[in-house]
This record gives sequence, C-alpha cells and structure tokens, in this order.
Amino acid sequence: MPVNRTVNVSVVFNCVQHGASDFGGSATYSQTGSTPANLGTVVDSQGNIDMQQAAAYDPSRYNDSVDFVFTLAPQSTGYVTPVTWATRHGVGATIIVPQGGSASEFVVQQSPATPQQLTIIDNDDDSNTYNYKPAIELPTHNNYYISLDPRIVNKPSSTN
Repeated sequence: MPVNRTVNVSVVFNCVQHGASDFGGSATYSQTGSTPANLGTVVDSQGNIDMQQAAAYDPSRYNDSVDFVFTLAPQSTGYVTPVTWATRHGVGATIIVPQGGSASEFVVQQSPATPQQLTIIDNDDDSNTYNYKPAIELPTHNNYYISLDPRIVNKPSSTN
C-alpha cells in the first residue's frame, strides 16, 4: 500500500522584543530531508512550499499526500527566548482555504509530547495555492502568540 511522502523542515524563529511585553519576529525555514530522498527542494527560506517543484515519484510506493514535519530549532540571534508551536492561545498552524479549495485538503497534527514539532498533512491533489499560518508562543512570556503566513502551492493529482 502506498504511503505519504515526507518533507522535513527546520524552522528558526528570530524573536524581536519591541517593548516590555510586545514581541514580534520572523522565521527562517530550511528543508532538511525528504522521503523519497529525491523529492527535490520544495521549501524556500521564507517557508513557502511549492509542490510543483517536486520530482515525480513511484505511485506504487507513494501516494499524493505529503507530511510536512516542521521542527523548531534553537534561535541564536535577536531576543533569545524559548519558543514552542502554539497551543494555548491558538493552534500551531491554520490553513487559509482559497476559493475553489477545500478545508479537507489539510490536517494539522501536534502532540504535547513533542512541542517543538508540528505536522501538516497535505493531500496535494487540487492545484490550488493555500496560505498556512504557523504560530508560535513564548512560554516564558505568558505564551505570547505570534503568527506567520507562508504559502503552499499544490499540484494536480498524480492520477490526472
């Protein structure tokens, strides 16, 4: 039975403190691996994902779906403070569905056992462009919530 493809992404959130209790920042994304290994680079440094850049795959081994596994890496610049994927003041990622898109295209998974990891499962079969908003919280600052907004470009189903 074919399985999902996987893309592993390291995320460094660079926190900026604007005042005593006002924070912001940006993230840098890097694709650190994939299954199959020859999938190609589909994630840019701003977190935009373009599945149209993915290499062809063997449909007897893999299906259309892709598991994007985002792992927060320790930050080394800016206002250094612990960060986790959001859970208290919102979810770790929301998906913005475009006209003609479907909310069932994606599933977001988080586990309290791995607060540095977030998985977005994408069916990757409808050719639409979606925005996803990963969000982090600052646990040492009352779980201050910060959201970002890269995009995901899907390609048509491999059965088309």
